[in-house]
Amino acid sequence: MKLNLPDFAVPDRVSIVKVLRPGKGESYACLKGPGCIRHIWCTVSRKEMVSRKVILRIYFDEQPVPYVEAPVGDFFGVMHGKTWYPLNTPYLSVKAESGLNCYFPMPFSRSARVEFETGEEPTTIYLMVDWHRFPGQEMTEPRRFCARWRREMPAPRYGDDYLVLDADGPGQLLGFVYGVRLLDDADRWSHGGGDNIYLDGQAEFPSYLRGIGGEDTFGVSYGGALHPPETHLYSGLPYYVHEDTGQARPAQRLVGYRFFVPDTISFRESIHLRFGCMANDICSTAYWYQEKPVRPFFQLPDWPGLLPGVELPRDRCDLPLPDTGEWWLCGPFGNQENRAMRETLPCEVEFHPEATYPGGHDPGSFWLSEGSRRLGRDVARWVRRKALRGFIDFNHVFRPWVCGPGATYPGVAVARCLLHAPATGNVSLLLGWDEQLGLRVNDGPLMDLGHHVAFRTRLVTVPLRAGENHLVVKLSNDTGSNHGGWVFSFLAQTPDGKRLLPRAS
Repeated sequence: MKLNLPDFAVPDRVSIVKVLRPGKGESYACLKGPGCIRHIWCTVSRKEMVSRKVILRIYFDEQPVPYVEAPVGDFFGVMHGKTWYPLNTPYLSVKAESGLNCYFPMPFSRSARVEFETGEEPTTIYLMVDWHRFPGQEMTEPRRFCARWRREMPAPRYGDDYLVLDADGPGQLLGFVYGVRLLDDADRWSHGGGDNIYLDGQAEFPSYLRGIGGEDTFGVSYGGALHPPETHLYSGLPYYVHEDTGQARPAQRLVGYRFFVPDTISFRESIHLRFGCMANDICSTAYWYQEKPVRPFFQLPDWPGLLPGVELPRDRCDLPLPDTGEWWLCGPFGNQENRAMRETLPCEVEFHPEATYPGGHDPGSFWLSEGSRRLGRDVARWVRRKALRGFIDFNHVFRPWVCGPGATYPGVAVARCLLHAPATGNVSLLLGWDEQLGLRVNDGPLMDLGHHVAFRTRLVTVPLRAGENHLVVKLSNDTGSNHGGWVFSFLAQTPDGKRLLPRAS
């Protein structure tokens, strides 16, 4: 990672010890730019849960929204309200008795401000900020460091993955820390799946990165059930215990981290990061750079909602994401011998939101398991779904209930939308996918756009009439190079560059 910083730097430091008063945010370090924070050392009380009860915020260049907002322990990689555990990475280092260190470079042009806030109890904050001043020089680096925490309890099972990050480009993903407290005994925490990263879904080169099992994202293996705590350079599981919760078996409590250093992940327009999950108590901190002012995707809950074990359902604190369209999805359909892709499915030519259709699954199919039947996924049905930064992921809607490690779930699904064209004429459609994709425009025939082994794009030009147009996308899922990813991206543009957003109605 290389930042465009001025050549001459004057080292400087803020060292401060101060009692943080309850219920009020207080500034601990106010830096005048141009400059760059190089290291932050911090420690708080060693009482359990204090690291979750103190909020760290960092502001840059007089922006009103903090670029960094997280419980202090979680920012430094110490989750679940723990006091400390060893952590040794290029960016985060945690040492005995709550010695918290970070080494993310944080450039700023005019100012930087480090602020803390606590709840009902006062606490003493010890803080050192090592930074570089650049007197008489201009800060030309446009990127600013960002970090955001999120929590959800319980997360969904066998469906919509846990949200880690949504951000605007241009930017660069640095990494994330991910914590799980096991509540769900239907399957292993790791069998919900690993990381799913959706990049630039409405730009020229969209990309989709998919992990396998949850533990694999952090560089370990074999199910995430028994692992010694360990910390390595770019990935690891530094906290891994089995706690007695009064159930028949102990429950796992764990923390994993992944930093993208040699394998840099940059994005030009957007990034959306999710992690496969079961119905557990999950928290995360994401770290990234971006050029635009930060846009929060999660609002911190009240003080009790920060704590492990307290219910915090999805959407209570989630903020609206940028609008990239909405679709109706129909599936899942069996695809033995590619039959569903060869034949015209009823939902391709008719639309009744309440209708259901036979799935056409062979005996023994994943879609006919007892759990899948309970979820209603043994028959095809319509589901309304917002796009994720230009992507539609059928796995979030039609995943079967199947215990065991993440796998490919063979099938076919259909997505339907309306495009409102300002005038009659040709429109460019950029689609990205893997496996086989078909496209139908209005009453025309299904166009076979081909088979991709990996996630790749194709640009097609289609005629649209002025006003309302019906589009259908039909996508198969099979064993490709992204472990069962069932995703497509979609961008529609007029000749003058205007984007047409897909609408469900």
